[in-house]
Amino acid sequence: MAVTAGRRLLIVEEALKDKAGHFYEYVKSVAELNAAAGGETLVVSHAATDPQIQTELGAAPLFARSNWDGVYNYPSAWRRYLAIIRHNLLVYRVMNRFVRRHGPFDLLFAPTVVIYQLIGWRLLMARHGGRGIKQIVMLFRNNAGSYAPSSSTPTFKRSTMILKWAIQSFRPLIARGQARFVTDSTRLATEYRALSGIEPEVWPSPRVAAFDVPTNQARAADRPVVFSCLGPARFEKGIDLMQAAIKRYLAANPAGRARFVIQWNAPILDAQGEPYLPDPELRADPRVTLIEQAMPSAVYDAAVAATDVMLLPYRRPSYFARISGVAVEAVTAGVPLIYTRDTWCEDLVRDVGAGIGVPDGDVDGLAAAIAAMTDDFDAYQAQARSRSEQARESHSGEAFIGKLWGRA
Repeated sequence: MAVTAGRRLLIVEEALKDKAGHFYEYVKSVAELNAAAGGETLVVSHAATDPQIQTELGAAPLFARSNWDGVYNYPSAWRRYLAIIRHNLLVYRVMNRFVRRHGPFDLLFAPTVVIYQLIGWRLLMARHGGRGIKQIVMLFRNNAGSYAPSSSTPTFKRSTMILKWAIQSFRPLIARGQARFVTDSTRLATEYRALSGIEPEVWPSPRVAAFDVPTNQARAADRPVVFSCLGPARFEKGIDLMQAAIKRYLAANPAGRARFVIQWNAPILDAQGEPYLPDPELRADPRVTLIEQAMPSAVYDAAVAATDVMLLPYRRPSYFARISGVAVEAVTAGVPLIYTRDTWCEDLVRDVGAGIGVPDGDVDGLAAAIAAMTDDFDAYQAQARSRSEQARESHSGEAFIGKLWGRA
């Protein structure tokens, strides 16, 4: 791994509060990778960050609020626009004070950038670029546009023009090597290029946990096949489709080998904003296990290792271009997927994985895929394991750190 001794990295994740969601694991991974490469890492997080996380990551809990708290979900458009201005100014004020007190930094890494921070970063770089902060790297992980069924061309709302302007304002800094836009999806890079004319670099999604992937392991013919859906469950991830498909499979295959593990450790809202709950029949079924609490890293890694098939029926409009960190964890562990066709997950399986694709929203197809995977599991498992080394190389920590510091 490249040595970064003597170089200072500042990771800023205002949404980092606890171990729910991807924020903690991602920041922790980057901090560990940078430390292994010999670099110094400082973290700035939400004011409500768990004290244990503050100690573990050395996080400074400074952001009084975050867009991810839902505090800006106003029904009025003008209030939402005002919130964008207010929060960007908050980002600038908080980080200006921090950089003046604790800088200079060789690199500032913002791992989840949206419009609520982007203007603040531009103001901060106008003040400290090249001096207090030699370079800023901003990672896009969320869609800027939307996709109609069967279309791969993004459409953008008029409100997205604010984002377009903010991205384009970084052109002089990009030309001087003081700013970089990055993403972890080729599809997202294409989307942001269509919006702004600036194409982000595409980086790997770093996978830190090491799994022992056996290549030849005898398996009893009657051993259950464990289908897992790990990570925070959300409606956009097709949790309703998955519940319906599992019920159909279990009803049609009462003696089937499939068993199901679903992580459901946070409230879920449906498309109308109403609470969406676990199905009572599935909760009562001994073939279904619900994980209803956040899992420490070691417990989560053990759950991935105990998974035979990762079940990811993500909705195409939300995940056509976005990556799935859970899918990366699966392929690097030699675990096959059931995924939604014509999404980023399909690209991942094509390149380094194995699995069965299902049309978007197709409950019957999803239930049929569960049955097909169960019946022919050995073949899918063998293919996934044979490609797992390639997956780990593609998403290695070394590859990520090389990208992070490669042009800093």
